[in-house]
Amino acid sequence: MYAPFMFGTSEQELHYVLVHNAGIRAFPMHWHKEIEITYVSSGIQKLLINGTETVVKEGDAVIIGPDDSHFYFSGDAELVTIIFSIDMLGGTPSFPSVSEAVRRGLCRNPRTTETWKDEDRKHLVSLITGLDGLDVEKPLDELRIRSALFAITALAADSGVSPVSVECSAVESRVRERISKVFAMIEKDYSSPITLPEAAERAGYVPTYFSRVFKEYTGITFYDYLTSYRISRAKSELVSGRGSISEVALSCGFGSVKTFDRVFKEYTGISPLKFRKEHAKSGKKAK
Repeated sequence: MYAPFMFGTSEQELHYVLVHNAGIRAFPMHWHKEIEITYVSSGIQKLLINGTETVVKEGDAVIIGPDDSHFYFSGDAELVTIIFSIDMLGGTPSFPSVSEAVRRGLCRNPRTTETWKDEDRKHLVSLITGLDGLDVEKPLDELRIRSALFAITALAADSGVSPVSVECSAVESRVRERISKVFAMIEKDYSSPITLPEAAERAGYVPTYFSRVFKEYTGITFYDYLTSYRISRAKSELVSGRGSISEVALSCGFGSVKTFDRVFKEYTGISPLKFRKEHAKSGKKAK
């Protein structure tokens, strides 16, 4: 979906990306530690966030917090997406409390701006669109970007912008924390065999309970998530041109080329070889 980049600041490296999409294909269920905000400038975009279907209409934005599992359905909507690290809030002694307040706010608030006050929604949109054209290599633009991201974060986490904010329960926070450990394990060890009992142990649940909790949280089964993640990594490797099909299969956790070919076709509709040839010919990036 995007190619993250970062640039240096006087405090630390700031992870930030701005992407325009005029219609997207379904993007596999995934998660990350960054905050992701997508503004729908035209059309309607449907997502699955933590197992709940969410529809974002033109003029609104969707806010995805750290560790939220999310999936973009195919659509023709025109989107502007910003993704940035919550670590950007660092650099002051108050970082731990600020970071926690942001996490609580993002967990508590609705995932879209549909119920926001009009002035707050317009302010958010102006901050997002105002990032266009800023050059990350220019020091003053860096300050403008940093300032906008701070303002965007404050709006997204502020319970005052929405009349339907609810407190996140301790149980919900604990589940989020445990499932994020499984996400991290998959991200790190996807090339190796990973079983459901191993994932359950990492989350601190018994396997049967873990299966139910994972599906409730993500909307899909553990093995579906694991396979989707491996397929997404395989797409990137196929497009990059690195390694043979068999090498890609093994590096992405598939036991054999035959299994890789079958599963890849199930998820994409075409073979790994055809996928590589099409993207090599068109020069398009995999999504």
